Amino acid sequence: MNPSGGASAGERLDGPSAGFARLVVAVASELRGHREELNCLDGVAGDGDLGLTVSTAAQALQELAPVLASLAEREAIRTCGIEIARRAPSTGGTLIAFAMMAASKADVSPTASPAERAAGYLEVAAASIAQRGQVAAGDRTMLDALLPATAAVRAAAARGDGAATAAGDAARAAEEGASATTSMAAKVGRAGWLAERAAGHEDAGARLVALAFAAATGATAPAATGERSSTA
Repeated sequence: MNPSGGASAGERLDGPSAGFARLVVAVASELRGHREELNCLDGVAGDGDLGLTVSTAAQALQELAPVLASLAEREAIRTCGIEIARRAPSTGGTLIAFAMMAASKADVSPTASPAERAAGYLEVAAASIAQRGQVAAGDRTMLDALLPATAAVRAAAARGDGAATAAGDAARAAEEGASATTSMAAKVGRAGWLAERAAGHEDAGARLVALAFAAATGATAPAATGERSSTA
């Protein structure tokens, strides 16, 4: 166990969704280290608590990792959403929680490739965030990083690429999307009321997405997963 609480990135996890659980642990571990960065970005024109929300949710998921590993993939994703809703019920936490619960119902074949399955889950998650948050691309929200990352995973899946390649492409797309929010005008929530203050700063939610995909890249690298080629 991680001395700060929850499973560590190197801890052995067994079960049908062990790979997913390891990914969750790796992303959660990384995100907990960015608590203050996310709080500061969110504080520019928001409540300044996104880092706290993310840290709380990340610890909850690390603690849940052995359970996630034992579940079928869809149920593991749904369980993540339920736990985030229970442990981190802020605006951002609730959006992410419902997005994960929606993703667990995606029309994804369990025999599809990892990249194909990821694309399906991400597309439904992004649609849930857009609908519940009443936001679209260009509104300076997490969608501005999530949508290009999702498109990158879908493109990788169409080419037959493996998880490592898909994650790397998604991370680059999310990074570009998050960086682009510095020149976007905020239109929703408190940031919309304080659009001038937000100008020139990245959206905190978009930065969160970029950080998550960057962490996923390391977790899906061949050395971490045993993947021997980009089409494994």
